[in-house]
Amino acid sequence: MPINPINNLSPIGSTQAATSAQGVLTVGAEYPGRILSFDPAGIAEVQIGDQVFGMKLPSKHAVGDVLNFRFLGNQPNPTFLLLNEGSHLGLYNNVALSATSMLIAQYLNEAKMHTGLSQVEGLTSPLLQSPQNPALTAAQLQNAIVMSGLFYESHLANFTKGKWALSSLMREPQNRPNFNASQVVNKQLDALENQAVRWAGTVWPGQELIWQLGYDSEESAKKSTGEAINTIVSEIQLDLPRLGKVRINLRLTNHVLGVSMRAEKAQTEDLLKERVPVLKSTFIDRGQELDAIEVVPHG
Repeated sequence: MPINPINNLSPIGSTQAATSAQGVLTVGAEYPGRILSFDPAGIAEVQIGDQVFGMKLPSKHAVGDVLNFRFLGNQPNPTFLLLNEGSHLGLYNNVALSATSMLIAQYLNEAKMHTGLSQVEGLTSPLLQSPQNPALTAAQLQNAIVMSGLFYESHLANFTKGKWALSSLMREPQNRPNFNASQVVNKQLDALENQAVRWAGTVWPGQELIWQLGYDSEESAKKSTGEAINTIVSEIQLDLPRLGKVRINLRLTNHVLGVSMRAEKAQTEDLLKERVPVLKSTFIDRGQELDAIEVVPHG
């Protein structure tokens, strides 16, 4: 059902509040709010339930006024609709969220019981039995993201066009027994909002990996055509048995790669510095254009 337009209602922008409030408020429900104060910029502190929200209100309101709000959702922040007083107040009953909106709200509420909104967790067996094959490692990591279910709708569209195999589609979480829709939808929305995906799991026996992949749009850097340059950022974190904690950041801009490495141990840092020339040669031999490879001091 579409949302019906309502006259004389003032939308309130995104507000900031304690995270616990998101677990108390119900999407579509009405709540009274008392104005506690106004700051010099005109932002009002409004108490709704046991939480206080900051929001911009019409200047006609004063401290102590009690207003009616309808809670619209908490993505990315809690958002309310101010219901005006007067003869038109009852018109808010015409508001109705679509079936899709209600379903998404249900998934978001269910997903609050879990952590790691944008994190794809490798809960099954290790991706690899041995890390000795870099090409296989790269392919398996790529597969862990591509087949995570985050891109299922895109793959489904490609399947209808003959560009995605049915066998691949059937291996995604959406087609597995006991599929948890709330977790995937939540991660999809978070990935759309933040333009990043985080994977965590066992990459080979005994070795955990945290990998974050996303875009970093450099609005200040422009091409000759005036287009913004999009930089792909890939960062991996490892806690290795002998080398300790190592963080590697890769930035790919227009096919030019920049590499930054940081180690917690001074000995590991020295070892990485020694291996930089070999690493540069390896990239160049494979046709990769380099910006810089650096080892950032751990201190």
